[in-house]
Amino acid sequence: MSIEKVKDNVYAITDGSTRGNVAAYVLPTQIVFVDSGMHIPLIKKFREYIEKETGKKASTLFITHEHGDHVFGNQIFEDCEIITSELANEAMIKSKQNDWTPINIEEWKKNAEDPTALEGLQIVFPNKTFADEYEMVDGDVKIIVKRTGGHTEGSSYVYCPNYKVMFGGDNLFNHSFPWGGTPTADPLKWIKALEEYLSLDVEHYIPGHGSTSDKKPLEEFRAYLNKVVTLMQDMFVEGKSEEEILEAADKIGYYPPRREQWKALTLKRWYDVVLN
Repeated sequence: MSIEKVKDNVYAITDGSTRGNVAAYVLPTQIVFVDSGMHIPLIKKFREYIEKETGKKASTLFITHEHGDHVFGNQIFEDCEIITSELANEAMIKSKQNDWTPINIEEWKKNAEDPTALEGLQIVFPNKTFADEYEMVDGDVKIIVKRTGGHTEGSSYVYCPNYKVMFGGDNLFNHSFPWGGTPTADPLKWIKALEEYLSLDVEHYIPGHGSTSDKKPLEEFRAYLNKVVTLMQDMFVEGKSEEEILEAADKIGYYPPRREQWKALTLKRWYDVVLN
């Protein structure tokens, strides 16, 4: 685990050790964490380090979306307010019922690179939700959390205009192919979300996966998404088949996926949204 000091009062882990990236905004009287990753011991160490380094206590954990690699460390923040969008919370409840079963969790533990990552895992749900936007003010520092959809319908970003830092969750996969195959993924809302991110006064973007960046990776991703959507729409008007459209979309140049199957599922989901 490598803790990155993004700038004064903002820390993050973006080296992949916690699977989904995590961050901490140090406010005048408290610490706000964003996402809790998927490595319980490392998240515990991260919280302890930031609290010791700053002499302040964690008060709040914001969750950008419902996927396990961003919420399985929630138990480290049980004494805090854990806040997410209503839609992300609903999706977490469904995941607990359908996917986060004891059998699946044991399988994930067996396949984890670090066998201690999910040791003692307890599924901890948010204790506070918001519909579309949430604001928090501490002294003269403001935190803005806004749901935009995109990667999932409940996906939100966490932005501190004072520090000019934004945590984008999995709407940002910097320098890698995104996962967009979830049932509520929407490339059209994703493009709008990226445009909103780029309109904000931000110096540092912390993605859900990948390294902290300036605007360039966001502009690259927006351009790629626009190419895919335009190609799908144009080929559909030309009367091309689904197979032909997906094959052509697959050839559009971008970063390689971690798994080819994920790319295929992502493009299929985008096709279903764009053309239905």
